[in-house]
Amino acid sequence: MALNKVMAEHQRISILISLKESPDYGANTSMLADVLQSYGLGCSRDQLKTQLNWLEQNGYVIIERLSENTWVVKVTHAGIDVAEGRSIVPGIKRPAPRG
Repeated sequence: MALNKVMAEHQRISILISLKESPDYGANTSMLADVLQSYGLGCSRDQLKTQLNWLEQNGYVIIERLSENTWVVKVTHAGIDVAEGRSIVPGIKRPAPRG
């Protein structure tokens, strides 16, 4: 498996879990970039936008585009199911059991 594919799968689940754990189920792109960086999954803003667009196209997040560089992202019910491991989706790493 190519490293880029593995990285994308890890970034997507990390984004969904972070949004699920946020008090309002959302975050802006700057916050998400910092979260990915803290997990050793850092990427450029363009790469982050690519992952967010993918998640939106597949129904796991909703994006409010405030400007070209500032997006507010909210997780959907389907995204929460993936973040909690209830739904298994190709292209998103399945989360490890918690407990």
